[in-house]
Amino acid sequence: MSSLLFVIRAPIVILVTLGTGLALLTAAPVTLLWNRPRVAIRRWAMFLWGRSVLRICGYRLEIVGQVPSSPYFLVCNHVSTADIFALAAATGGRFVGKAELARWPLVGKIISGIGTILIDRSRRTAVGDVNGVLSQAMANGENILLFVEGGIRPGDRLYPFQPSLLQPAVSLQRPVYYSLIHYMSPPGAPPPTDSVTWPRGRSALAQFRGLFGLRRCHIRLTIGEQPIWASDRKQLAKDLKAAMEPLFEPLA
Repeated sequence: MSSLLFVIRAPIVILVTLGTGLALLTAAPVTLLWNRPRVAIRRWAMFLWGRSVLRICGYRLEIVGQVPSSPYFLVCNHVSTADIFALAAATGGRFVGKAELARWPLVGKIISGIGTILIDRSRRTAVGDVNGVLSQAMANGENILLFVEGGIRPGDRLYPFQPSLLQPAVSLQRPVYYSLIHYMSPPGAPPPTDSVTWPRGRSALAQFRGLFGLRRCHIRLTIGEQPIWASDRKQLAKDLKAAMEPLFEPLA
C-alpha cells in the first residue's frame, strides 16, 4: 500500500509545487510596482500550496498557540521535509535556507518553486545581502521562516542552534518567534522515526517513499506566546533554545 500511495502522491506533489512556482513567476511582472498585491499573492500561494500538499499526503495539521501578526521572524526545529509543508500551510511565509539545497533532487524543486531566500554562506557578503533582502521582505509585510538547527535532525532532542542563521534578525533588530513541530502516526502505521524523518544514510528516494507512503499522519505545530530578542546572535540562539526545550517532545 505504501508503495502505491508513493507512486500516486509524488507526481501530484511535484505538479502542485511546480504549478505554485509558475504561478508566482507569472504574477511577479504583473505586480512588480505594487508590493502589497505581490506579497498577498505569494502568501496566498504558499498557504494553498502547503495545505494542498498536506491534504494530498494524508497529513492533518494541528496548530497550538497563536500565529503571530505579520510580519515576523519564526524559527522551528527541523525533523522532516514535511516541516516545510506544515509551516507553509500555517503561515504562508518565506523560508530561509542554504543555497546548496536548491541542487538536491526533488527537494531543490520544492525549495526553488516556493521562493525560498537562499544564503550562500561561502561568500563573505552573504549575510549583508540577505539582511537587505529580509529587511525589504518584512517591510513589505512578509513572514520569514527559519529552521534554526541548520538541517534535518532525528527528532530525539533539540540539536545545537546555528547562531549565524540568526544574524539577520539581530542586524535588523527584530524579535524572533519560535515554534516546535511534532509528528504522530495512527495505530498500526510506521512510527514517524521510520517514515517522516530523514536519518543519516537514508536515500532521497527512501525518504520520500516513507513521507508519501503513510495513509495518515498527525502534525502538531506549537507556537510560543512571546517572541525573543537579543543584541547578540549567540545569546539569541541560547535564549531561543531555553524557551523551546520545555515544549519539545521527542518523536516516538
